[in-house]
Amino acid sequence: MRIGVLSDIHGNLEALDVCLKALKQAGAEKYIQCGDIIGYGPDAEKCTRRIMKLPLVASVMGNHDAILAFPNLESWFNYDAKVVLSDSLPELSKTAADYLRTLPALAQGEEFAVVHGTPMDPIKEYFHGMDQFNIYYKLWQGQILFVGHTHLQFYIKGSPRTCHMYLNQKDEHLIRLNKACRYVINPGSVGKPRDHNPYAACGIWDTQENTFEFIREPYDFTITQEKMRDKGYPDFLIESLAHGL
Repeated sequence: MRIGVLSDIHGNLEALDVCLKALKQAGAEKYIQCGDIIGYGPDAEKCTRRIMKLPLVASVMGNHDAILAFPNLESWFNYDAKVVLSDSLPELSKTAADYLRTLPALAQGEEFAVVHGTPMDPIKEYFHGMDQFNIYYKLWQGQILFVGHTHLQFYIKGSPRTCHMYLNQKDEHLIRLNKACRYVINPGSVGKPRDHNPYAACGIWDTQENTFEFIREPYDFTITQEKMRDKGYPDFLIESLAHGL
C-alpha cells in the first residue's frame, strides 16, 4: 500500500490541494496526518474538511489544533499565531471544530506510530535531535514514528545504540527503509515550510516496497497571501510563504 503523509497544513488550501494532487498521482490509497491542520493560514475550515474526507489511516492533533480542546494553550503562542487563531476559530463550523477537538495526541498502527511532537510530549515538544531518538526509542512501537511540528523534512535512522539524522535538501528524495533499523520521519510542512524553500512539502510511504519518498510541490502562494492580506494577518506571516520561513 502507498500512504500519503501530510503535516503542518496550517490553513493553506492552495498548498494542500497541490500536495493531495501529487500524492494521488503517486498512487496514495490512504493517508496519515501529523497535526496542525489549522493556524497561520486563512482556510482553516476548508483544510479541515479536506482532511476529514480522506481515507485516513491516522490523524493526530497538533498544537494549533489543540487550542480547541485546551484553550489555556493560547499563552504558549506568539502574537502572530494568536492573531490568526482569533480569526480562524470563530469561523469553524461545529463539525470541523469537533473533529479537531477530538483528534488523538498519538496514533498507533501495526508498523508505525504518529505524533505531532514527540512520544514524551505529543503536542508541544519538537523532535529535532538524535539524543531524543535514543531517549524515546522505547516510547513508540513499529518501524516508523511519523512526526511534524518542526516544518522541516528529515529522517533519523538507527537502533538504541546508534543513529544518524538526515535533512532532506532535494525537491524529491527516495529512501529505502532498512528492516533492521527504526526511523523517525518528518514529511515537512504542507502550508508553511521553514527550510528556505517555499514549495509545499509532503511524502509517500510504500509499505510493500518499504520506501519513503519526500516530495516538494510548487504552488501559487500569492493566492494564499492575498487571502491573508484581506484578513489583516501580520506582514511577516504573509511574506514568509514566499521565502520558506
